[in-house]
Amino acid sequence: MRVVFGIAIAGFLGAVSRYEISLLVPSAGEAAFPWATLIVNLSGSFLLGALFGVVSRRSMPAWLVESVGTGFLGSFTTFSAFNGQLWELCQHRAYLGAAAYVLLSGLGGWLLASAGLAYGRGKHS
Repeated sequence: MRVVFGIAIAGFLGAVSRYEISLLVPSAGEAAFPWATLIVNLSGSFLLGALFGVVSRRSMPAWLVESVGTGFLGSFTTFSAFNGQLWELCQHRAYLGAAAYVLLSGLGGWLLASAGLAYGRGKHS
């Protein structure tokens, strides 16, 4: 029960955090580059990698790992929003922006997850 409660609370916090970032990085319209979602997904990739890195070198309670990983980061990152915004860019024939968004999200997310993993494992000095 502690796991479910932790995930619920952390999920609430992650969703609210994502919303707040969307207010801090406003969009310029339907065909505008989705900077807020990119920032959320890239930072979420880093944080998830860091979490896995920390867990790989020290024991943490399972409820805490699930609360942070599944709860907070699961609701904080927005892959469904990514796909919706990619669709919008393509609908408005913003193909260069769409390609850049896919590249930055995929490659950037992978690179930041790798950096987070190294950081979490203590290999940042």
